[in-house]
Amino acid sequence: MRLGITWHNRTTDIPHSLWRDCFTPPREGLFWFRSLETAKLEDQFTFLYGLLQTDGSPIGIVPAFVFDLPLDLVIPPEIARIITPFTRGPLRRLAYQRTLFIGNVAGEEGCVGLLPGHELSDVALFIHAAARELAAAMKVPMLVWKEFPDSVRTAFDGMLGATRAFRVVSYPGTVIPLEHGGYLAYLAKQRSERRWKIKDKLQRGAKNLPLTTSIIRQPSESDLEEIFRLFWQTYLRGKTKFERLTPEFFRAIAGCNEATFVVQRGAASGRMLSFMLMLDLGERVINQFIGIDYASAPNGFLYFRLFGAGYDWACTTKATVLQSGQTGYTAKLDMGHSLVPLWNYCEHMNPLANRIYRDIAARIAWDTLDDQLAKYLNAHPELRLVN
Repeated sequence: MRLGITWHNRTTDIPHSLWRDCFTPPREGLFWFRSLETAKLEDQFTFLYGLLQTDGSPIGIVPAFVFDLPLDLVIPPEIARIITPFTRGPLRRLAYQRTLFIGNVAGEEGCVGLLPGHELSDVALFIHAAARELAAAMKVPMLVWKEFPDSVRTAFDGMLGATRAFRVVSYPGTVIPLEHGGYLAYLAKQRSERRWKIKDKLQRGAKNLPLTTSIIRQPSESDLEEIFRLFWQTYLRGKTKFERLTPEFFRAIAGCNEATFVVQRGAASGRMLSFMLMLDLGERVINQFIGIDYASAPNGFLYFRLFGAGYDWACTTKATVLQSGQTGYTAKLDMGHSLVPLWNYCEHMNPLANRIYRDIAARIAWDTLDDQLAKYLNAHPELRLVN
């Protein structure tokens, strides 16, 4: 079997039928990559799509992108305190690492799309070598397979043994099972402390700030303007930032069959106060992005009520789980989510720099990545991840 790969800059450079067959549900497919591609993110990312072939016949698609990674997203705080003073003024570029990523900019997990009958373990080493050549041609010193799940961890074992690549834990995903009957039915099966806390928030919020809930497909232009306004408020409040989305992204994703918006408005004002973008991918629903009006009544518990409405809608689909992404862990864990391990596989082109990054990676854990995770794991040490 002779493997080959050609790199392309547009999703349209690769046949639609191959996208369809390589990225079947529950994966984010062509609709997702096309939405990102048309979102005017060129100042942040260079998107690439590898057409993987065997003996000249297409067998898969390798999504990739180039991005200047802020190092404070991943390095432990004690190391950041040492480096930060040297990354100001003329040396500010040292705060970023130009990186070629294999995977998904803002998706739930990394994935290489392969036709049935082909396994990642058979092609990972070849893709890594091809990506190293591409990185060298683009003068990008770092290569990272971004946030691949535990289910394919063994596929990288051979690559780790044959290259200088190393594994490092990433921000975990979050998942909650969908219970027939909605979120209150789910809470009825939880321990009394969790059930009481959440129901109290929902009841107090409904009393303090009455809302109406709408399920919207293909929102109007005025709705999209409100949606982006709320998203931007939430984005600015977040401590962990990777992609910076645009109104064009929401306009593109709103036109996709997989996308549904759960929208809540003030019952009296009619003003949009929160939204949740849901992606229906068959076996799973993804709570992809949210936006909240933080200037509204603080005792309205908008986040908890929005999640409850989103959960109830997800229960109307065929999905069995709802995935809620990374960050904002305290509220998600309080509401019943579990943590989903995700892994990065990295190699720096410079051997000395690679050794330094490998040593730093050995000190990275869930509780060094996020303060909320650190607090949770201090209370539940049995849930710490073993590398």
